[in-house]
Amino acid sequence: MATISREASGKSWNREIGDLAKSWIDSWRFVGRAKPLPHDLLSALTVAAVALPLNIGLAIASGMPPVAGLVAGALGGALVALSGSSQYQVSGPAAALSVMVFAIAKDFGPPGVAAATAYVGVVEIVLALALAGRFMKLVPESVLAGFTTGVGLKLLDQQIPELLGFPDVVDWAKKGTPTTIDVAGMMHHPRWLHDVQWHAALAGVFVVFVVVALAQFKRFPAAIVSIALMTFVSVYLQWDIERVGRVPHTIPSPSLPVIPDESWIDLFVRATPLALLAAAESLLSASAIDRMAKAKTPHEPNVEVMGQGIANIVVGCFGGMPVTGVVARSGVNVQSGARTRLSALFHAVFLTFSVLFLGEYIGHVPLAALAGLLCVIGFRLIEVKTLLHLSRENKLEALAFTVAMAGTVSGRLMAGLAGGLAVHFFHRWLTRGARAAAAELEANKKRGVRAVLAKEKAEARRPAHFERLPAEHRRWLGQIRETPRPSPSAYVHPAATVIGRVVLGDHVHIAADTSVRADEGSPFFIGPNTNIQDGVVMHALKDKRVMVGGEGWAIYVGKNVSIAHDALVHGPCYIGDETFVGFKAVVHDSVVGARCFIGIGAVVVGVEVPDGRFVPHGRIVDTDDAVAALPHVSDVQREFNEDVVEVNRGLAVAYHARDREQTDEHVRRTSTEEERHVAVWDVAWTTPTSPCGEEKF
Repeated sequence: MATISREASGKSWNREIGDLAKSWIDSWRFVGRAKPLPHDLLSALTVAAVALPLNIGLAIASGMPPVAGLVAGALGGALVALSGSSQYQVSGPAAALSVMVFAIAKDFGPPGVAAATAYVGVVEIVLALALAGRFMKLVPESVLAGFTTGVGLKLLDQQIPELLGFPDVVDWAKKGTPTTIDVAGMMHHPRWLHDVQWHAALAGVFVVFVVVALAQFKRFPAAIVSIALMTFVSVYLQWDIERVGRVPHTIPSPSLPVIPDESWIDLFVRATPLALLAAAESLLSASAIDRMAKAKTPHEPNVEVMGQGIANIVVGCFGGMPVTGVVARSGVNVQSGARTRLSALFHAVFLTFSVLFLGEYIGHVPLAALAGLLCVIGFRLIEVKTLLHLSRENKLEALAFTVAMAGTVSGRLMAGLAGGLAVHFFHRWLTRGARAAAAELEANKKRGVRAVLAKEKAEARRPAHFERLPAEHRRWLGQIRETPRPSPSAYVHPAATVIGRVVLGDHVHIAADTSVRADEGSPFFIGPNTNIQDGVVMHALKDKRVMVGGEGWAIYVGKNVSIAHDALVHGPCYIGDETFVGFKAVVHDSVVGARCFIGIGAVVVGVEVPDGRFVPHGRIVDTDDAVAALPHVSDVQREFNEDVVEVNRGLAVAYHARDREQTDEHVRRTSTEEERHVAVWDVAWTTPTSPCGEEKF
């Protein structure tokens, strides 16, 4: 049996891998059908203009030479475009990973980062072959948002001193190296102003101003234009500020990274979370871009992770830094009119040309200008709105966000991520029951069930004369088909319309000119002592129900309910016991609790109203917030409904009595044999002496 199971598992895995290969081939066939060349070329040029300064800036911020960022963007971007799955995603160095890359570069140097990049690629390929890509997207939003917020704060902490042109060592910083926290702590005694390099600060602030001011113009490459302008001005005016420095005019030759033998295990331990985060960010970015582009064929997660893995292995061998899918560049790609993955491929080609032909000019770029761009990126990574939303909606997820953020900012990244995940999974364990109920509710809605209520909500389903025979009662209900089934004491006016499977409880009063149609949605239940007044319309959508005590009803109206003149009750809906529905009111696709009072002309749509609430006259209640604002029913309103119920119950008895009197009178008038032979409608037109209904004229 074990052998058979292993063989079946192997065949299933082979089939999955075959499907992934077919998915990759189909994605390239889509490129052939789309004929995207003009659009993709233009969008690629725009994306390259945005990516070029980003790649250089992120490399420097990560403690790597500029060429490492250029290689990652050019070579890595091309390989992901060729071997990945997304039609719109653009890959390259990511700001979200810069803190982790900087920590590795600080301890192991650029060769260690290259080795870690190749290791990241190996891990990603293993994840893809293990078909784990679909699970990588399950990284909780709270932890990921906390991590990116921490990265944004860390970037600001690192780059603001660079923007201000501080020297590497100052006497007023606690550890010698200036940080943003040191500057903030000395606002009352700003000794740091003496060390500001004002030309550098001007270059950085100018880039910040241009990028922020022109953010609404998505296709305009504000970053590269502002940086190029400040580079020209600083060179022309011969500003003495720190610059990028020499950039090679060639792509580095491939080679295996070399680090000390005793450092490999430590490096792998440090690079493993980097690999997992790179894979997770790539898939989250691909999903976001698919939504933004309204992609007809979404990316395949395992193929995309495989492409990222291939790119990272090759980039690592060329001395580059980790590559991942990036929302910012990919968003520019979509907004610039890209149609296929050729745009990402052409963007990589343009970056390669920049390495080969623009290296001399790139070397003159002021570091403060790049720091200004990175400050904007860092600020955009801070997700304050997400934290505020979590604080209002889910305190534990807000705690997970905060733990992940604090760990990232403090440099204890692994502890922060592990703590955030622990809080998240603890919250999931606490809310497992609520999530199961929500999933069941969603499944019920897909089946057309509007709500599922407990048996105690079905008290009206147990009339007094059936309480001793519940089995007979259920058998009786099961035999109802297409005709109304009124209780003997219920009264339906001859001018009313009752169609389909409508169950009427004791002493129900259906007034004239009402329309109770269970022809589309069915069945209906109207509980004891309930009155349906003149002009009321009751109807329901097909295959939509509420589940009450295990039974499905298109419309369920409890006992002692009053539905006033010209109201509309449209299923699926539930109206609880002793509730009053006012004149011209509308109740649709809703659950209205017991002892409620719905005012004149009120509209209740798509909500669940708790017991004992008053819907004011003319109020529209169609959201949870509107429900929460409803006041409680007053004693006067409850007594009003009791009076209406009592009056209509008496009317039902009176109508029955009148019908019996009319029946007795008819029998008396047809007591003789001759009169019994005359048609009922002809009695008034026959003479007493006409033997067999002869005309009296």
